[in-house]
Amino acid sequence: MRTTLFHVALLLAPAVLFFLYLVIARKVRMSKSEVAKTLRDLPWPWLLGAGLALMAASLVVFSLSTGEDREGTYVPAYVEDGKIVPAKVE
Repeated sequence: MRTTLFHVALLLAPAVLFFLYLVIARKVRMSKSEVAKTLRDLPWPWLLGAGLALMAASLVVFSLSTGEDREGTYVPAYVEDGKIVPAKVE
């Protein structure tokens, strides 16, 4: 039951966050305050594009800076004297 509820929560989380966004956006749109005016005037497409570019750059740097060498011979895991010897690259 706990696992099922966890998966349901993961599926519903984006919808709940979007609903909260709609509620907040409606309040900002209807508000006459200075903060609401500032939020409406922000360059949202540029901010979104910059965030996506930074995310992509961080993923590329992470993938290039981590991991094992691709050279060598892969030796799969095997059982020796009743013990499992983990896989390795020689």
